[in-house]
Amino acid sequence: MDKRTLETLEYSKVKAQIRTYAASSLGKAQIDDMEPFLRQQEAEAELAVVDEALRMLYRYGPVPFGGITDIRAALKKAEIGGVLGTDELNRMVDFIQGGRRVRQALQVDSEELDVPRLREVSELLYDARKTEEEIRKAVAEDGTIWDHASSELAKLRNQRRQLESRMRQQLEQMLRSHARYLQDPVIAMRGNSLCLPVRIDYKNQIPGIVHDVSASGATVFIEPQSVVESGAKVRALLVDEEREIEKILQHLSGAVAEIGSELQQNVECLALVDQWFAKAAWSRKENCERPRLREDSTWILRQARHPLIAKEHAVPIDLSLGDRNQMLIITGPNTGGKTVTLKTVGILTLLAMSGCFLPSRQPCDIGWCDNIFADIGDEQSIEQSLSTFSSHLSNIVRMFHHVTHESLVLLDELGAGTDPAEGAALSMAILDRLKAVGARVVATTHYAELKVYAMNDPMAMNASMEFDVETLRPTYRLRLGIPGRSNALAIAARLGLYTDVIEQARGYVRTDDARIDALLQSMEKAQRETERLHQEADEARHQVKSLEDELLRKEEELRVETEKARRQAVDEAKAIVQRAQSEAERIIRELRSRKDSGHFKDHELVELRKGLESALPREVERIVRKAKQREKIRVGAVVRVLSLGQKGEVAEVSEDEQTLTVQLGLLRMKVKQSEIELLQNAEGGGTSAPTGGRSVKRGLPRQMPLQLDIRGETVDEAIPRIDKYLDEAVINGLARVTIIHGKGTGALRDGVRKYLSRHTQVKEWVRGGQGEGGDGATVVTLE
Repeated sequence: MDKRTLETLEYSKVKAQIRTYAASSLGKAQIDDMEPFLRQQEAEAELAVVDEALRMLYRYGPVPFGGITDIRAALKKAEIGGVLGTDELNRMVDFIQGGRRVRQALQVDSEELDVPRLREVSELLYDARKTEEEIRKAVAEDGTIWDHASSELAKLRNQRRQLESRMRQQLEQMLRSHARYLQDPVIAMRGNSLCLPVRIDYKNQIPGIVHDVSASGATVFIEPQSVVESGAKVRALLVDEEREIEKILQHLSGAVAEIGSELQQNVECLALVDQWFAKAAWSRKENCERPRLREDSTWILRQARHPLIAKEHAVPIDLSLGDRNQMLIITGPNTGGKTVTLKTVGILTLLAMSGCFLPSRQPCDIGWCDNIFADIGDEQSIEQSLSTFSSHLSNIVRMFHHVTHESLVLLDELGAGTDPAEGAALSMAILDRLKAVGARVVATTHYAELKVYAMNDPMAMNASMEFDVETLRPTYRLRLGIPGRSNALAIAARLGLYTDVIEQARGYVRTDDARIDALLQSMEKAQRETERLHQEADEARHQVKSLEDELLRKEEELRVETEKARRQAVDEAKAIVQRAQSEAERIIRELRSRKDSGHFKDHELVELRKGLESALPREVERIVRKAKQREKIRVGAVVRVLSLGQKGEVAEVSEDEQTLTVQLGLLRMKVKQSEIELLQNAEGGGTSAPTGGRSVKRGLPRQMPLQLDIRGETVDEAIPRIDKYLDEAVINGLARVTIIHGKGTGALRDGVRKYLSRHTQVKEWVRGGQGEGGDGATVVTLE
């Protein structure tokens, strides 16, 4: 790729953005070396693996790269026979552990997430656990060597510590016996020798070797003669210890060198993985889309923006090149965004060819090219005596030597810096040459001749940067198919140039140029109106499509719900019939057996009657009640207040029929219609009806007590009363009642509970709770 183009398009600045997302120095170095691929297949493979990394990033979060550093220098040192230090060995252990964590993170089950390339790379990561354990057994994390690193080292250190212990005991004894000669009663270390701090006046009182003198000269540090021999042995042991440590480090360095090629492969793989995830993280942050690389040299940018412009400030562009036209000629006012558009096409092409996603709202098509040539900006040079025109022309001459039919050429201000007539003619000739070669060209210009050139040449297309004539400001939107105006006079007016000067300038504008300008203005207005109508049509189409989709969805939901309700109703009906048949058969069998025996008991008949009534399941009762509930409730209707479980008579109905006044014995209360259950509606519309000249008032039901007290009764006396009480409770719709039988001997309690256990209307019974009488009462829940 042309190095000058990479500089012009600020490729390194975009790489610096991506570099910040790399987790290790290996990944950062890999991104620093990143360049566009030379073959399309390589770029496609890179895009595929970045896509896998992005999906994995969204699913599981970042990959753990902790501990991964650049160990290549240490590897090289070990491979040529050098001895690695403890710090280098510890970094080697961290690298091995970090590589294993990355390997485990990449080995995702294909059923959860299909990332074949990442799994393939994870298989290449060598797990040097054996070498890691060997290093860790010898080298501590703080860089010290463990005693058990070798048996010889353990023996040397044990001997040294024993000698040092005896020496300290001797010196501590001297501290006590020669305290008057000492500056301080402490043992001082000078080099590898244990010394006593002796006052200068008494240095001859303690025979030994002087190793140091204090800065003031008042203290000398003497190694007493009694420990000199032991000190010499300690120093000799230290020398042997250092030699043994050197042997251990040499052995560990050899172990590292043995797997040097495997670790080198790990370095390369981890650098690639870090680069892929850095690209993925950058793509997620910039809301990027995966581009499609095309062999037919076609570019279709959809809502694309320059990566170096902040998302909130960038104006996305739509652009097509190569599908219907070979050249795109962009015109428009200064500071309108022509150069940014040119750079956007170039940098997005470089990124796509480098295997990066592109900052766009929709996937873009990028034509694969063998090279990109860019002549952008003013590169005049005083040292080389180059003017603006000379600089541009030198770049174009250099392009002509290398451009091919697979190249992309970006030309900014084509033909500028010289006489307009000659500059326009030269520009057209340059475009003819590039067209003949077959290169794809995007050029910006102010020359009206080039606008006409693009209109007359079927291989070229006009484009322009939109300018808002009302605000006199550019909108930075690219419009295809229509040339733009420079709007120099309008911009001059916005910048404050005197009105009379502007009017005088208008008088100098040639009539032909004015007519062309007016025609372009009319075309711009027509295109804006067309775009508005297209947008409205798209919005209407999307709205209709949304409504159609919503209608189809609701229709499908209704069909599913209807089918579900139908199946549920069939199942419930079958269950209802089955229960009714079973209960009826049981009652019939019971009646036959009673008839054969020749006698009936009253309470047994009551039980059979309740059993027959219960053959109508509660589901059917609820359906009947709901049907009744839909009736218009009249004054005088008998209803049940659901929140109280009590029956009453409707005394008054509100105008909206949503609130009822219900008479509950002596209590009159207002309730919502949704909170009552209609038991029996009133005939007519009032509380009374004339019958034979007399007024007959509907009586209120007798209040049903929630407790039955049978204390003092026998079981035989209590059973009929309980049976009758439960019948009335069921008729009145009570769900829970209490039977008070007292504690006493427990005979009445046990008899009552035994009877309740086989009663058909009793769902369950429990002993009374706190405040309900405890074991002296039984709380009954009815069916």
